Amino acid sequence: MPVGPIGASKAAAQEFPAKPIEVIVPFKPGGRTDVVARLIGEKIQEEGLLSQPMAVVNADGGAGANAVNRMRRGDEDGHTIVHWHHQALIAMAMELGDFGLEDFKSIGYTGGGSPVWVVREDSEFDTLDELIAHLKENPRGLVEAVGIGTIPHFVGAMLANEAGFETRYVTANSGADRLRLVLGGNADIALFAASEYLAQGEGLKALVYFGRERLPDLPDVPTAMELGYDVSWANPNWWLAPASTPDEHVAALSAALEAAINDSEIVEYFQNNTLQPYWTPGDEAMSDAQKQLEALQAVAATIN
Repeated sequence: MPVGPIGASKAAAQEFPAKPIEVIVPFKPGGRTDVVARLIGEKIQEEGLLSQPMAVVNADGGAGANAVNRMRRGDEDGHTIVHWHHQALIAMAMELGDFGLEDFKSIGYTGGGSPVWVVREDSEFDTLDELIAHLKENPRGLVEAVGIGTIPHFVGAMLANEAGFETRYVTANSGADRLRLVLGGNADIALFAASEYLAQGEGLKALVYFGRERLPDLPDVPTAMELGYDVSWANPNWWLAPASTPDEHVAALSAALEAAINDSEIVEYFQNNTLQPYWTPGDEAMSDAQKQLEALQAVAATIN
């Protein structure tokens, strides 16, 4: 049997990507996760970082289950991937879908954004330590605006578990609700995306930032970690492939994503939108996600 055709056929079979890559976003169009997926996909195509384009598909609903199910119906070799963030971990911690970390192979993080914990501008508390000291002396003595099972609930609860205090909850299912309750004096504490806080401009005072490092736009707001609390919430742009995806295909996707997130135009977009541009490799991202999931499961166990 001739050697040439076999070698050519084998090379063609191993070529990746062999067709456009479907990127499933578990949210409606227009949100941060959707916009970042499209920007990075466009940059990868523009720079020829992959031989095929990325096609973003929105599959919202079902606490992410709709997106995972679409991934399962697609190719299991890296031609169908998901762009999500750590809301996925909350869904896993609360067992809202039939999926877990074992269903995915982590490609990596392309930056992210972290929130701030705030009080009213006229609050008696000027530092997080002052607020925590008050709560330790007066358990449940302050009201926190959260939606049960949401990111604001879980991030605040992780800090409470780490620092040993307890707040009292009032229901607020959106950023607008949290803002109204805090400014109206019906809540003392709430969590906001850094961009939301900066856009508000007045009436609020940030006590702590949940990123790994201080945000340049908020240079005077310390991180929880530098204050001695092992709590962070980067809510990274997380790229995930099916667990069966060959390592070499993951490596090709990783290389393209790393190059894209380091592109000067992408860096500028992130910085202009209160996001932090960075690259975290797949294995490191998965280890970080596992740690975060364990912290979230501890919070979920306290929810009746």
